Amino acid sequence: MEASENELSVPLDYVPGARGHGVLAVGPDSEGRDALALWRLSPTGRAGGAWVVRLDEIERDPEQLRRIMSMLQDRCLVDWDRDAPTNVLARLADVLPAELLTALQGNVLTIPELLAEISEHRAAYTAAVEQYRASIKSKIAPLAWPTDLPDQQDLAGWTALAHSTAASPVAATALALTAAVASTAQLWQDTEQARYRRIYLRSLGDPQPLPPRWLARLRQAVASKSMVSA
Repeated sequence: MEASENELSVPLDYVPGARGHGVLAVGPDSEGRDALALWRLSPTGRAGGAWVVRLDEIERDPEQLRRIMSMLQDRCLVDWDRDAPTNVLARLADVLPAELLTALQGNVLTIPELLAEISEHRAAYTAAVEQYRASIKSKIAPLAWPTDLPDQQDLAGWTALAHSTAASPVAATALALTAAVASTAQLWQDTEQARYRRIYLRSLGDPQPLPPRWLARLRQAVASKSMVSA
């Protein structure tokens, strides 16, 4: 049995205990000078602040960077791999407080691991449907996902193309990462909605805004800031 659309509820942006993500990128600005792009994202990938700061300006006024970067202390940095944000932080190590640097380095997510967690849940939900089908000896339609899970290469290519006309190369990189986070969160919401329409799958729990491990990491980032501030 399936439920109607208006019975479904997956919170889109407010996630208790989680602040969200941060995106860092280094590259040329609109004038070709080396710059840092910093995007602050909600738990589901919505941009809530964006800055592009030239690296030579950081050298002259490091306090400006400290103020901006402190806004990410309770968030997880996210990228395609762990080395990318870590390398950016290494370039900023001389101007960031040690506590802030440690907090940011300790809270890094990668888009491939987020996609993998969604894939795990889709497989588990599909298996649960098959188990239910066997128990009632009746025809049941297989779960249909609104969107198939893309692989890393396809998602990266699509988001890069979508933002190739950004104001600067470094902004294009940050915008593409932002789009990848938002797209991945939407894939999860689509997954939960498809699952929750099957009334017999509701015993697996209420729809969640993010997969368990992803959500736990975001909450861990908030907790780590609280411990530093205490």
